Parts: sequence; C-alpha cells; structure tokens
Amino acid sequence: MRTYDTLLGFAAGVMTAIATLGLVHEALSRGGTLVAVLGVAAGATALFLLDRFLPHEHRGIPTACINPIAYRRGVLLFTALFLHNVPEGLAIGTSYAAAPRLGVLLAVAIALHNIPEGMAVAGPFRACGLSRWQSLAWAVGSGLSEPLAALLGALFVSLVQPLLPVSLAFAGGAMLYVVSDELIPESHSHGFEHQATFGFVVGFLLLLLLMRML
Repeated sequence: MRTYDTLLGFAAGVMTAIATLGLVHEALSRGGTLVAVLGVAAGATALFLLDRFLPHEHRGIPTACINPIAYRRGVLLFTALFLHNVPEGLAIGTSYAAAPRLGVLLAVAIALHNIPEGMAVAGPFRACGLSRWQSLAWAVGSGLSEPLAALLGALFVSLVQPLLPVSLAFAGGAMLYVVSDELIPESHSHGFEHQATFGFVVGFLLLLLLMRML
C-alpha cells in the first residue's frame, strides 16, 4: 500500500500542476476571469455527475476487476484526462495551421508530459485487477481525443479558436474535482500520508519542470 499511495499522490501532483499552472492559467490568459471561473465550475460539476452515476458496486464493472473503487477511480481519471486532451489537441492543430514548426514543437512537448498522465490512468485499473494490456488500453484511450481534436483544430482554425478558453477551463475543473474527491483522500487512507504527500510534491515539481523546459 505504501507504493500505491505514493503513486496516487504522484498522480494528484501531476494533475494539480496541469490543471492550475497549465489549463486554468491558459484559460485566464485567453478568455478572462469569468470564462475561467464558469469553465472550471462546469468541469467540476460534470465530473460530480459522472461520479454519482458510475456504478458503486459490481454492477457494470468488468468481472476481472476485484476492486470496484479502484475501477471507479480509473474511470474518473480517464474521463478527466480525456477532456484535458481535447484543448491540447485543439492547440496543436491551430498552432500547426498557423506555423507548422510551432505545431510540431508543441506536439513533442505535450507528448512528453502525456507519459506521467498515462501512468496516472493505468495505475487504478492495474490495482483493480485488470491485465497490463487492458490497463494500457485505458491509458492509450484517454489520449485518443488529442489527435482527433488536433485534426479538428487544423481544419477549422477560425471556428475552434474561440472555444479554447472554455475547453481549457472545463478540463481544469474536471481534473481538480478528481484530485480533491478521489486521489488525495484515497492516498491518505492507509497510514502512508507522508509518502503520498512526497509523491504529490514530486509529481507537481516534475510537471512544473516539464512546462518550464518545453
């Protein structure tokens, strides 16, 4: 459980850095305070509703899964990161349409910081009892929205650009909900609070460094 709690803390730190230093900050810069506030509130509300309607027992959960709570946590992480990847994809597509070199550089930078995000998604499904390949499939699936959104952004630059601030804030709110409602409470529930906090700080600093370097 020590390793599990440390990894949960790490995932929480990664997602907090992405949501606050990346998504919400960018939404404020592009759309202003009101757009950012409403977008964050809408994202958190959407994840709250999803959390309410996800199965809490074994109903609707794969038979291979031995831990329904871990499965629910994985689905919430998957959803939050799937939403998070939409504005990233739009940003890549619109940047590439305007300046191909900038679009490629942005795609490489985002691909690098997607690695710890994929780990965050796969972890709960692995803890649930799913196989490595099944957990990998969930992690890969969470990123499929990004290339699709990039294509959309490149094809419809003038139409998509105004949607970026709202989608950024929405994704940020969704991620903050998962961090506060699921990851931090769970990582502090087994007696390894210090390890979980250490993981949180490491995850936050790792994403901070990646954002500054790239």
